[in-house]
Amino acid sequence: MKRILGILGSPRRGGNSETLARKVLDGAEGTEWVTDVIRLQDLEINGCTDCRRCWSGGSPCVIEDDMSKVYEKVREADLLVFASPLYWYSWSSQIKPIWDRFLPFVHKEARWDLKDKRALLVAAAGDDKPEAFEGMLFSFRTSCRLLGMEMVKPLLAHGVHGKGEAEKGHWLRLAEELGRSL
Repeated sequence: MKRILGILGSPRRGGNSETLARKVLDGAEGTEWVTDVIRLQDLEINGCTDCRRCWSGGSPCVIEDDMSKVYEKVREADLLVFASPLYWYSWSSQIKPIWDRFLPFVHKEARWDLKDKRALLVAAAGDDKPEAFEGMLFSFRTSCRLLGMEMVKPLLAHGVHGKGEAEKGHWLRLAEELGRSL
């Protein structure tokens, strides 16, 4: 069985990006996938300090916080689903430290890496224009390329602002279809 890890980067439990990501995971379950989630709002994860001591303590990062739980689940996963609301045309503050703390995987001393993993972006925005995601998409695409991950076509739900708006219209159906197609 293959493993999908949903990395939920919304501060709101049951928020739009989390709802869509969970629907993607629901669609994938029962096929060849086993799913798991990490809800970042429930963890204490500090930002990268750029100390360049990656791997020196036996694990990817020397900072002692809940990122060690994330690393463990990331290592086991074949596909990572990054779910985030669009804040100021980029990542939420809950998920941004995850990207920063992936620095060890491009370090020359890396003991394991993210190459050959697949990555999927699920994002929601109150903005009505799909181009609002361009900054986040640039960050995602470029980071995936740097880390050697294959990018899956993202689900970018625009026009969903208030809690529960992702459940209206076609977004949930698209999320479930995406999950089944993985």
